[in-house]
Amino acid sequence: MLDLKCLERPRNPEEAVRLFSEAEGAGLYVAGGTVVVSAGSPNLDFLVDLGRAGLDYERVVAGADVPHLAIGAATRISDLARSPEASRLATGVLCQAASAVASHTIRNRATVGGNVLSWAFPSDLPPALLALDARALLLACRGETEIDLDEFFRAPRDAFRKGDLMVEVRVPLEASRFSGSFLKSGRKRLDVAIVNCAVALDVEGGVIREARIALGGVDSVPVRAREAEGLLAGRPVAEAGFEDAARAAAEPLEPRSDHRASAGYRKKLAAVLARRALVRAAGASR
Repeated sequence: MLDLKCLERPRNPEEAVRLFSEAEGAGLYVAGGTVVVSAGSPNLDFLVDLGRAGLDYERVVAGADVPHLAIGAATRISDLARSPEASRLATGVLCQAASAVASHTIRNRATVGGNVLSWAFPSDLPPALLALDARALLLACRGETEIDLDEFFRAPRDAFRKGDLMVEVRVPLEASRFSGSFLKSGRKRLDVAIVNCAVALDVEGGVIREARIALGGVDSVPVRAREAEGLLAGRPVAEAGFEDAARAAAEPLEPRSDHRASAGYRKKLAAVLARRALVRAAGASR
């Protein structure tokens, strides 16, 4: 049970960061609140409630150096699952991942930022965002930072420090030319993933121009299968060798064993899901 000394309710992101930095003791940002107890501890002294901070939005930013879809960190996952703009990116792979998150009750409360930052367990949005080459906008007292999510996940505790606030994720609009697929395997339909996989393929004239494969549940953070992606680039879809690419995606993995699955099972499952996701994405490109 939480025994808080203070609950702050800022009206914008800058105020949220300032209040967090000025508060004493251990604190946590909270938006949907679905993981507040597990992410924090019974010794939390304060919460910064982002409900009024203006981070629930979705907008197309066409005039930027990299045109993108900006998704506010406090956007509900249920809204993302129904988003017309997100559905246009890689044949809706991000909407597929959002629809796979837990139950509809949780999706109605859980937020995009919270799901991305829950790297301690295999949440569903990160692999899809990795396959879309998404970036994150972070805010701290020292200013704003934009970082590639792949870089973020490779060293999350270096990129994201205490008191930093994830403001939004940015998905490049170039993803509209990709076809995508998201698959998840868990003990039960509503459980977190044992392994999940997102794929995005850029196909032109029957030839794969670019392939992206991202896996969750196989490491402490979601990962891109770069070597496997390279095997597919430049190959005709009909001769793409998805089986070989899937094996290459799983080969370097060293998953953990836990109460959900053994390391060996996770590694085999990663190859199976990668192959199936590649086949589905290739089918969607036609």
